[in-house]
Amino acid sequence: MEIRRAHGDDVGVVQCLERIGIVQRHMGRRREALSTLDEAVAIASRLGDRLGLANALHATGFIQIELSDFDKAADALSEGITITRNIGWEGGLSTSLRTMGRLKMRLGDHREVEELLQESISTARHIQDRYRLTQALDELGKCFRQQSKLNEAAPLLEEACLLWRELSEEGVSKGIASTLVELKSRQGDWDRVLFWRDHIIAVCRSQKDYWGVANQLERKGEILVKAQRYDEAALHFEAAIVTAKENGYTWRSNRKQLCTIPKVEMKWERRLRLLFDVKKLQRRLPQLVTASLKLPILDCHGQP
Repeated sequence: MEIRRAHGDDVGVVQCLERIGIVQRHMGRRREALSTLDEAVAIASRLGDRLGLANALHATGFIQIELSDFDKAADALSEGITITRNIGWEGGLSTSLRTMGRLKMRLGDHREVEELLQESISTARHIQDRYRLTQALDELGKCFRQQSKLNEAAPLLEEACLLWRELSEEGVSKGIASTLVELKSRQGDWDRVLFWRDHIIAVCRSQKDYWGVANQLERKGEILVKAQRYDEAALHFEAAIVTAKENGYTWRSNRKQLCTIPKVEMKWERRLRLLFDVKKLQRRLPQLVTASLKLPILDCHGQP
C-alpha cells in the first residue's frame, strides 16, 4: 500500500485497504477493519472507482452483520448491489445478493431471503461460477430447512453437497451430507438416507478418518436393519468391526449388533462362500477395501 501511495496509484491503494480490512476482520479486529474500509470507500468514491467501491462496501456490510449493526449493513450492501448491477459485474452481484440474504435471514425475513438467494443462484449459474453457486445453494437450502420446507431444501442441499466435494471442500460436504441424512430420515426416504451415509463414508475414507468410517458403517448397518435388509446389515457391521480392528481401535459394540439381526431372515447357507469371495463381497459393498472379513459370528452367549 505504501508503494502504491508513493506512486500516486490511488486505485491500488483502495485494493490494498480493502484487503487489509479483510485481514483485520479475520484477526478479530472488526472496528479497526471498519475504519480501514471507510478510508477505502472514501478514496474510491472520490476517484469514481466503482469496482473498488463495490468491494469495500461488501466487506463493510459483511462486518456490520457480524457486529449486529443491521441498518448500516443493509445500507452498505444495498449500495454495493446497485453498483455491481450498473457495471455488469455478475460475480460481485451474486456475492452481494448472498450476503444480503444472510442479513435478511438474521432478521427473519424469509420471503426476501428466498428472492435474494434465487437471484444469486441464477446469476452464478449464468457465469458458471461454481464456488459462488455452491455457497448460494447452501444458504438457500438452510433457509428452507429453517422453515421446515424439506421438499424445497433437499434438492438444493444435495446439489451443494456434491459441488462442495468437487471443489475439494470435503469437510463442508460431509457436514451437509449429515444434514441430508437427518432430513431424508424425517421424510422416510431410506434409499437417499443410505446414499448420503455412503457419501459420508467415502469422505471419511478419503480423509483417512478410519474411526469415522467404522462409525458410519455401523450407522448404515442400523438403517439396513430397520429396512429389513439383514444380509447387507450384517456385512456393514462386520466391516465396521474389521475397519476399527485393522486401524488399532477397540470397537465399542463388541459385535452385539450381529446378535440382534433375526437369524430366521438371514440366508447363512451361502455365507462362507460370500466371505471368502472378495470380488463378490465388494459388489455387495463397493466402499469396502479390506479382504479380511472372516470373523466368527457369535451368538448372544458368546459362542460361535
